[in-house]
Amino acid sequence: MQRDMITAMVILKIGGRTLTTKREIIMITEIKILRENDLSVPNQILNLNGDDGNCRLKLSTAKFIASAKPYEALRAVFDFIHQRVVKNMPGYAAWLLLSNSAWQPDTRIVKYLGLWGGLKSQGIEVPQGHSIMHTIERDGKLKFFGGVRVSDLSDGTILEAFLSERCSYVAIVPMDLDMKQALFNGWSGKLWEDLMLCEYVAEGNGLLMARVGEFDDLYNGVVGVGERHMLDKLLLALDHP
Repeated sequence: MQRDMITAMVILKIGGRTLTTKREIIMITEIKILRENDLSVPNQILNLNGDDGNCRLKLSTAKFIASAKPYEALRAVFDFIHQRVVKNMPGYAAWLLLSNSAWQPDTRIVKYLGLWGGLKSQGIEVPQGHSIMHTIERDGKLKFFGGVRVSDLSDGTILEAFLSERCSYVAIVPMDLDMKQALFNGWSGKLWEDLMLCEYVAEGNGLLMARVGEFDDLYNGVVGVGERHMLDKLLLALDHP
């Protein structure tokens, strides 16, 4: 069993004011990265083998965590991941995948609002420059599954949307991968239950990322799943960001 522990430093620059003097605050966040190269064996990061069956692919995982509250931790982690994608993965795009955690009543207002309108009614307006949506109907109820391609994962609106629903993922995939296809089977937000989504993204040479940690946890961040060569590519030349 092969494991690699990597520690990376991310520097965030936040503009602020103290009395009448403008100053720049430099906040240094330590991001811990724990890798497991073979998810088919027992490990401390993630188990994809459950009641819904076993993953048919040999996948690897990496957990990116920071010692901060969820919003601050995710901002640092996604900023780091964004920098790695820009540097090491040209031709790739980031998608925010969202769904409702509970089934919605099949009413006119629910249909009218849809996924994006429902989020907007909660004060979360997700930019929809390139967005897709699919609706699943069952027993007189609805569940919406949507995706939006984003240019900056650490954008405040994106972070709020990602945190607002437990049924959320981030996918780092080639720009030409058909993400509409990924919506058809839906997902629960639990990686071990969403093997079809994991496999679709992995077979498309992508990485699927889910949130880890709760509000009162010491560490928060994301866990990413994909084929080993894709994690290698994301973390290439980590010592030279």
